[in-house]
Parts: sequence; C-alpha cells; structure tokens
Amino acid sequence: MNDKRRRGVSRREFIKTAIVIAAASLSSKLAVDATGSSGGEGGAGKYYEFFVLEDNDDRLEYYSMLGLVIEKNGRKCVANPLLPGKCMAYTKPYEEDRFELLPPGAREDFYSRCVRCGLCYFACSYMGYHAISLVDERGGLRRMGTPVVGDVMYRPCTLCMECTKVCPTGALEEVPREEAGMGVALIDPDLCWAWNSGDCKSCAKACPFGSEVFEFTFTEWGIHTRVRPDKCTGCGLCVSACPIEGSAIHVLPRKVYEERTRNYKNTGMSYEEYLRLIQETEEKDPFKATWRTAINTDYIQNVRGFIEEKLETKKDSTYKQGETSNSSVAL
Repeated sequence: MNDKRRRGVSRREFIKTAIVIAAASLSSKLAVDATGSSGGEGGAGKYYEFFVLEDNDDRLEYYSMLGLVIEKNGRKCVANPLLPGKCMAYTKPYEEDRFELLPPGAREDFYSRCVRCGLCYFACSYMGYHAISLVDERGGLRRMGTPVVGDVMYRPCTLCMECTKVCPTGALEEVPREEAGMGVALIDPDLCWAWNSGDCKSCAKACPFGSEVFEFTFTEWGIHTRVRPDKCTGCGLCVSACPIEGSAIHVLPRKVYEERTRNYKNTGMSYEEYLRLIQETEEKDPFKATWRTAINTDYIQNVRGFIEEKLETKKDSTYKQGETSNSSVAL
C-alpha cells in the first residue's frame, strides 16, 4: 500500500483544494468560537431524552401501579422519584450528542493562526490514529480546511501530541499532554452503571491519567464516579470505553460543558447540586434511592443497552497509591 495515500483525502487531493481553502483562511479572521463546534449534531435541541412508556404497555402498567407515571408534552414517562413533576431524563446516545473538538493545544486565536496546511491531519494519519479530520464545505467557509477531532467514540485522541509538533504557525501550541485542553468529559449519573449500584471503572481505566482526572466515592449504592473538569484533557478515550450503549460519558467543548452543568437536564439545579441530591437521598431516604436505581437499571439494561464486555471492575491501574484504601473520596 502506498504510504502517501492514507485514510481520507490524499496529499494530492488536499493540494488541489488549496485555493479554496486559502479563501477560507482569509475569511477566518472573522470572530469564531474557539471552543469547538457541534457541526449540527450536538448543539441544537435537547441533549437528553425522557424515559417514555407509550411503546411498552407492560412497562406502562407496571410503573402506573407504582404511581411513577407522569405526562410531559402529551407523552407518558417515568417520574423521577427525587424530583416531583420531572421525568427521568437521560443523555442522548453519543451519535446524537457529538461535538467537533479542536485538536490538542489549540490556542484562543486558533482560527486566525491556522493556515489550513493539513500537516496536523497528515501527522495524525501517519501515526495510524486518524483522530483528526478536516472540516469540509458543510462546516462553512470560515471553518473549512481546519482540523477537528470529530468522533471520539471511534477515533479518540491518544494524546501523542504529534499534531502540535508539526504545526507551522503555532495554532496548535506544543504543550504537555496534561494541558491538551480539547474539552471536558461529563458523566450522566442516571445512566452511569457505577452511579446505580453497579461496580464499573471502565472510563477511569481508559483515561491516560486515571484517578488524577476521576474522583470516586465508594458507597453501598455503588462507586460514584465523577470527572475533575480542571484536569480532564477531553481526549475521549473514556467515551468508547463506557459499557452503556451510546455511552454515559460525553466530551463537550468547555463552553457547552459550563452551560450544561449550570442547569443540568433542565432540573433547575446545577450538576453539582444534582449529584448532591442523589447522595443525600441515598443517605436519608433509602426508599426513594432504591426506586431511582431500579428505574435507571431498567432503562440501562432494557432500553439503552449494556455491553458487558466493556465492563471494567478491577482497581489496579485506575488508582494512585494511597487511594485504594479510602472508603470514600469526597466530591
């Protein structure tokens, strides 16, 4: 196989489009959001979906008998035991909540510095990772030809940092891999197996930095796992490692992360407040906590889907020395 021809466009094909891309480069001087773009796949509309019951009569009857059915926008759904009047809501599958992230080391003035040379793309392809792709005409004239990491489910960034070494303009700055700054991972506690009486450390084990990025609270209700937003690089290796179909952990551009966590799933609570509500309910109201985990387990196993082969429960490399003996790591 010819080494000059790799997955996606070849160098010859890329050069053929140089004139068009040069025009895009000129127009990129206009203000552009440097935190990344969803490309129309994750930015519009709700990022969560309700546990709707209308397609399953048996399940509707079951939850009706328990008094856990409410109507929302003309549709019957399972009520959230912790939030009266609210439906159980779950982050949509990754394919419906996917964002195009800027590569590692992207500067704030990335779009004005990037000359669309494609060297980062070819470096990533040469390494065999294919995490970086180039925005085509569908991304708009201002972004066309710029590099993105667009699908961390199947092509996450390995943080090899080769792309930053070949960038001729400093649009991608050579920084330590810990400072890649591509985005922030966010775990849905209602969809995460470890937040619902399960034992799972798959995301943390896939992370290059393990417990430097992930925090754990060990309780009888499960291993409550969360991401330290100031430590996460946004590489996306955790996304494909999650055993939940469509993944319970998604990587978001930082601006989207901040917006989403401010009013999490339209609960009127921040993400932190919602996590605290779950933990306080587990401590003070085991009845409600039991129904919460039962509903979520039903949704995970029978609606969304669970991939047992991806389940990781061993501690070994997930924890730093000194953390394995702790029964709880405070949020």
